[in-house]
Amino acid sequence: MQNVKTPAERDALKPVLAVHVEADDSWDCYLPGDELPPMPLPAPVAACSPWQLRRYLNQSGLRTAVDAYVAAADQDIQDGWATAAVFLSTDPFVVMACAALGLDPYTAIQVASEIVG
Repeated sequence: MQNVKTPAERDALKPVLAVHVEADDSWDCYLPGDELPPMPLPAPVAACSPWQLRRYLNQSGLRTAVDAYVAAADQDIQDGWATAAVFLSTDPFVVMACAALGLDPYTAIQVASEIVG
């Protein structure tokens, strides 16, 4: 692995298998024979039904806030909220709505998915 500071230095390295941008805007360039850094684990995904999510929101006192969020959103968001067959913690709507409510998307959907009967 070579750390380079300029685009010219980076572009002069051939072949480069992988590049990682560092906090100081330098590049770690991985060349043939270098051990590549480990890949981060994918984010966990939780899923729940619309009924489970709405029941969770009712029980947690968040339903009014979510309904207001959806009512103020564009038509695509409103349609998605009304017709989704499943809610995933990685869905952009879920991520944005949870951020607006100060919730972690994975935790909210995971808790909702555990609601039965």
